[in-house]
Amino acid sequence: MDNYNVLVLMKRDKESNMLTDTIDSFTLREGMELIEGAYFMEEEEPFVYLTLTTKDVEDWQYYGIYDLYNEELFEGLVEEILDGSGEFNPRWIFKFRYIDNRIEMEDNINQLIRLHNEELQRILPIIEENKEKYQKAAEEEE
Repeated sequence: MDNYNVLVLMKRDKESNMLTDTIDSFTLREGMELIEGAYFMEEEEPFVYLTLTTKDVEDWQYYGIYDLYNEELFEGLVEEILDGSGEFNPRWIFKFRYIDNRIEMEDNINQLIRLHNEELQRILPIIEENKEKYQKAAEEEE
């Protein structure tokens, strides 16, 4: 098996924010390059935080991606999507319940990555078609 298709989920200590224990590993069907990070955290319930990003984009594409990205696609799959903006590339932090069933958990992670990748593939051509609009938005932000 290709080691680059495996996501290792580590437990993050709530107090120290240190990664402490390996929870499990999951085989990914696609999109490993879109994962910036993932960890497990015990709260009132156990949750996984999966940070997904994009390939490197120009400043004007950054604004277009956030403008067109449809977070409603993930309703029912995640508890919430935390703001991941402020980084070089657009990113989203998906918070969802940990399932103590390896197959189901792996399927959920793969489904999130697949939906994220499909959404990026849908909006990138639209952004390219509206390049002037998003370049202007980027210039106004500077």
